[in-house]
Amino acid sequence: MATAYSPKIVTDSLIFCIDAAHPRCFKSGQTTARDLVQGFNCSGANGTPNSGTHTPNTSNFPAYSSANGGVFDFAGGRGINIDGNLGSTAASSISMWIYKSNSGTQYFTDGRNNGGSWFLSNYTGFNYNWHDTLRYNYDATFNASATEFLNKWIYMVTVSDSTGSKLYLNGQEAIGAYVNSADEDFGINYRIGTRYTTGSQWNGLMGPIHFYNKKLTAEEVSQNYNATNSRFEI
Repeated sequence: MATAYSPKIVTDSLIFCIDAAHPRCFKSGQTTARDLVQGFNCSGANGTPNSGTHTPNTSNFPAYSSANGGVFDFAGGRGINIDGNLGSTAASSISMWIYKSNSGTQYFTDGRNNGGSWFLSNYTGFNYNWHDTLRYNYDATFNASATEFLNKWIYMVTVSDSTGSKLYLNGQEAIGAYVNSADEDFGINYRIGTRYTTGSQWNGLMGPIHFYNKKLTAEEVSQNYNATNSRFEI
């Protein structure tokens, strides 16, 4: 893989990585990014391609921000389409550095163009909701403007297999997360920061994004957090 972290991130079963800090992935002024694992093109999400060919909307691709060494800027609501097939998996992990700017319902990811799952913020009374099978709130009473959630960098990881799912925040397992299975079939035209039909788009920033076709352990989540957190002052 073309990325270089110190200490190193987990690369076993890593199937996708984008990071605006790496010029081989993304540079200022570009309207696409390149996956650093398999070389998939990532473009501005447009319409509902399902499992067919995606026609990009160049104006919908996140801008480059030099903050924190280089991050994706979704200001105003933007979305990414992965123009390729990440495949299906019986176990999965989604690892993302996120910075949310307002309290609306917005997508982290959505795999429904190819039968996968949705993953939303501030939806059905939960700050984190992965397909209604893994749900978590910062407060006992839902608070869409929870200060723990807005206008700050958070390292978020969801892991799942047939034994159940877990949510980690800033390297620690989130107490109270539901443990039902929420396996992700990434598939074709997987989306980041937007609905599969292009809507409810992310409004804020995103740092490194990693997808795995295995369930990361707590030790591996901690390893990835320690490898990247110096950029985000956590």
